[in-house]
Amino acid sequence: MNTRMKRLLLVLGAGLAGLLVAAVIIERTFDINSYRPRIETALSDALGMEVRINGMMRLMLFPQAGAWVEKISLQRGGEDVATLQKAEVAVRLLPLLRKEILIQQVGLTGPEIFITKDKEGRFNYEGPVKKTAAGEGPLPALEVGKISVSDGRLVYRDERSGEKVEANGCGLTIRDLSASGSSLVGTLSLNGAISCREVKVKGLRVTEMKAVLKAGGGTLQASPLTMKVFGGDGKGSFKGSMLHEHPEYSVDLSIAGFRLEEAVGKTKNIRGPMDLKAHLAARGKSGAELSKTAQGEVSLRGQNLVLRDIDIDRVLEKYEKSQSINLVDVGAFVLAGPLSTAVTKGYDFGGLYKASVGGETTIQRLVSDWKIAGGVARAEDVAFATRKNRMALRGGLDLVHERFEDVTVAVLNARGCAVFSQKINGTFKNPRVDKPSMLKSLLSPFISLAEKPVDLLSGGSCQVFYKGSLPHPAK
Repeated sequence: MNTRMKRLLLVLGAGLAGLLVAAVIIERTFDINSYRPRIETALSDALGMEVRINGMMRLMLFPQAGAWVEKISLQRGGEDVATLQKAEVAVRLLPLLRKEILIQQVGLTGPEIFITKDKEGRFNYEGPVKKTAAGEGPLPALEVGKISVSDGRLVYRDERSGEKVEANGCGLTIRDLSASGSSLVGTLSLNGAISCREVKVKGLRVTEMKAVLKAGGGTLQASPLTMKVFGGDGKGSFKGSMLHEHPEYSVDLSIAGFRLEEAVGKTKNIRGPMDLKAHLAARGKSGAELSKTAQGEVSLRGQNLVLRDIDIDRVLEKYEKSQSINLVDVGAFVLAGPLSTAVTKGYDFGGLYKASVGGETTIQRLVSDWKIAGGVARAEDVAFATRKNRMALRGGLDLVHERFEDVTVAVLNARGCAVFSQKINGTFKNPRVDKPSMLKSLLSPFISLAEKPVDLLSGGSCQVFYKGSLPHPAK
């Protein structure tokens, strides 16, 4: 090595050492906490909310440039919109010398987000709309190498509907995030994963939820998506497209072996394993628009389900003589399919228990297939079979206006004709249940409906009520 090269290396080494010493001195002596009021004011103005930093702040230059802040709160109107236990931001060091900020990594610990939609449809994070300055260009490009979130929590409340969604113990990892231009959503690109220990929506509780995330070209996908639901294993996928004026969404989900007793609640004396499959699609910017445009299929299947304290076959044997119960009560176990949360919230299906003579029922098979279009679910193949009897349901459920549409529950004979039937119309909260009707008066002493001669019931012919996949119980 010649003398000139040695001198150059010495100069470079001395310069680098000087920079390191200066950086260490700045890091040890500079007190970023003295700028707390200015930082809070700047963040409050930028976010349109009251930002408070209640913990310590620290500026770091080694091993990487950045800062961390503890105990941050965002408020509007004196109420929390979000809180954060700790935030860490790392930036690339060399671009700082060019007065450029390139974010390398962001870490958020213990974030809690509280979103509320009031009765007028306004969200608690929304503030006065600010006029855009004339000639303002597109938003600056955003690039982040990695974002990580640990132990997060989200609570959403709709004051108009009373709906509440809560997610706890959530983690998020995003890599290679980028967005640019005036539409951040349309240009968003990322790869990542999300998980939540628990998600609660009304009576539904999902645990161990995990999904792989991918965004690009105006779409966001979560696939594969796995979870535990009512003791069963769920898997599926989600896709959202923001390419059009009205966002489009689709969901595919299957849940194998979930426990019916967990789904309907411990107060119901019904138990057994069930399988659920669903494919749903919708488009819109609001819940109302999504409901109106919903379409797809939902299917529920089960075998050897046990009803305790009720013997449906004996109840039906008593029915012809007394007609003291509603067939709709008996058919509640058909209605309590994939759409039971919606349709059973206003009607008390308790008459069956009151009329029961005790005992136990084994539902050998249950089929509940529905097709959804325009927010209306129509029964495609809905029936169940006990040891002696078979019951079926026809009609529709208007999920938008929360109404029954000519729903009919029927007890069937071996040919699928309705021996007894009953209709239900009106709203879910206040339905109108018609009086039961029978195909023809039965004058002979009562015997099993399955054994009634067809000619006695209908003069040798009958109009088939049910043509689905569920066969009549074998004699």
